[in-house]
Amino acid sequence: MHTNPQHFWHGDTLAVGPLGLTLDGVALAEVAARHGTPLYIYSATTVRRRFAQLRAALQSTGCPFRIQYAMKANRFPPLLALVRAEQDLAMDCCSPREVERALAVGFRPEEISVTAGMLSARDLQAFVRQGVHLNLDTRSALRRYSQLPGHLPRVGLRINPGVQAGWGEQSKLQYGNSKFGFDGDAVLEAVAYAEALGLQVDTLHTHVGWGLQESAAPLLAQVYDRLAEWAKKIPTLRVLNVGGGLCVKQRPEDKPLNVQTWADLLRVHLGSVCQERGLSIACEPGTFVMATAGVLIAEVNTVETRASGTWVGVDAGHNVNVYAAHYGIPLAIVPVHAPLAESPGPVHVAGNVNEANDVFARDLPLPAVLEGDLLAFWPAGAYGAAMASDHCLRGLPAEVVI
Repeated sequence: MHTNPQHFWHGDTLAVGPLGLTLDGVALAEVAARHGTPLYIYSATTVRRRFAQLRAALQSTGCPFRIQYAMKANRFPPLLALVRAEQDLAMDCCSPREVERALAVGFRPEEISVTAGMLSARDLQAFVRQGVHLNLDTRSALRRYSQLPGHLPRVGLRINPGVQAGWGEQSKLQYGNSKFGFDGDAVLEAVAYAEALGLQVDTLHTHVGWGLQESAAPLLAQVYDRLAEWAKKIPTLRVLNVGGGLCVKQRPEDKPLNVQTWADLLRVHLGSVCQERGLSIACEPGTFVMATAGVLIAEVNTVETRASGTWVGVDAGHNVNVYAAHYGIPLAIVPVHAPLAESPGPVHVAGNVNEANDVFARDLPLPAVLEGDLLAFWPAGAYGAAMASDHCLRGLPAEVVI
C-alpha cells in the first residue's frame, strides 16, 4: 500500500518489479531497449480487461447493447486487430480513412458507425460507397446525404442536450456549447426534417463530454431522461447511443465515474423505454479502454540547474502527446529505474520540440534521475500516438503491443 498521493498510478496497470517499472508485469526498460525511444508501449491484457469490465456493466442494465470502440483514441493496427478479435465489438469512426482502416482489419460495414461533423461532399460520398451508418448533426448533412444515390435509408441524429460535464471543469472537454449536435430543443424538428427527406431516424446519439467524474452522475441522469422522452416519440428508433466520456485517473484527486455507476444510470433512466420499445444501447469507449493500457517512454538527455530551477529534458516533445498539451491534462511521470524513490526536490520536465511551452510538468516532485535514465508518462494509451505530429521534423514515436 503506497500512501504517497504521487504514486496513485501504482497498482493499476503499472507496478514495480526487479527491473524497475512494469506494465502488466512486463519490464518497460527491456521493451525500450529493444525498440528505442520515444516509444508507446500498450498492454493487450489491459485492453481486454477493460472491454470485459464494460461488458459486465452493460449486461447489468438488462438492455441489448453494442460496444463501438472509438478508433480516434488509438488507431494502431495491432490494437485494432485485437479489438476485431473480440468478436462482439463494433467500431466508431469519424472519417473515411478511419472507415478504411476498420474495413482493413476485418470489420464489416454493418459493424461500423460514423459520428462526425462538418462533413464535406467528399466525406459523404465516401461513406455512401463504404456502406456505413451515419450519425449526422446538421440539416445540411441530412439534405446532401439524402440526395446521394445509394445512401442508406436509415440515419442517426447527434443531439446536444446542452449539459456541461467533463474533466477538470475545462470548457474544451465539455460539449454543451460545442460545435456538435442538434439543439436539444429541436430534436423532433430534426426528425421531421429527416423524414421529409425520405430518411428514417433509427438512432439518437449524445456525448456530453470527456473525462466524466462522479459529480457528473446527476447531469447524466437528466440527459438519459431526455433521451427516454424523445425515444417515446420516434417510432422508427432502434438505438440510443450514449457516446463516450468514461475515463481514468489523470491525477491523485480525480474521482472518475465508476463504470458500474454509469451502467446503473442507464438501467434506471433508459431501461424501461428500451424494454418497451425494443431499443438497444450503444456506447463509444475510447479513453476508458486504451488510456491505462499505454505508457510513453522517453530518455532523459539533460539534467541542468538554472535560476528558474532544475530542468530535466527528454527525447520526446508535445508533438508526440498533443492531447495532454492542448487540453492541459497532466500525466504521471515516473522514473523507470526507481519508481518509488523519494524526491530530492521539484523539477521541470521539458520536451525536445523548439517551442517554449513544450513542458510536460513544472515543479514536479520527481525522484532523482540521471542523463540516460528512462521516464514513463502515464496514462498515455489514448489520444497519444493517434494525435502525434512531425513538428520540427522530430519524427513520430514508435509503438508496440505487449
